Amino acid sequence: MEKSFGKLSIIICVHLCLSVVSVLYFTGCNGKKVEKFFAGESFPDQIVKNFTMDKYELETRKWTFFAVRGDVLEKKKIINTKNIKINFFEDNGKTASVISADKAVIKTDTGDIKAEGNVVIFSLLKNTTIFTEILNYNEKSGKVSSDSFIRQEKPDATITGVGFDADSDLSNITILSNVKVVKK
Repeated sequence: MEKSFGKLSIIICVHLCLSVVSVLYFTGCNGKKVEKFFAGESFPDQIVKNFTMDKYELETRKWTFFAVRGDVLEKKKIINTKNIKINFFEDNGKTASVISADKAVIKTDTGDIKAEGNVVIFSLLKNTTIFTEILNYNEKSGKVSSDSFIRQEKPDATITGVGFDADSDLSNITILSNVKVVKK
């Protein structure tokens, strides 16, 4: 009986060691970054490549959202997206401003969007660009905001500060604190 138990222990140990080695090989030797899911996180209900979403009010298109990938989590009422671009439109259908970022989260119940990582918002109407790391879009008010450091590039000046509020076409910009202006 002791010999059988010893063999069984060795077999289990070898099996576990091979499992660990195969996991290490799978994640470490193929040269690609593997995304990890942690306890408490759930797998998406849907994964959509070349994800697109449009927002209309009656017959007027307000914005178009594009992402290379969208992970739909229905129970959490969110869509996690990667490599995003949002076009905001004027009432006449022309593009007013464009946002790009590394990733964003869309709240499906409110339409609010939080963009993160290398966020750039460019206004065609105001000929101005804002660079920041985090940007929030409030669907109800149609405004964009950030609490992060921002840099605004205009043809005649560079303005830096912490936080801002503006309309989605970058009209009515208010920089919240530590404002510095450098004329060009």
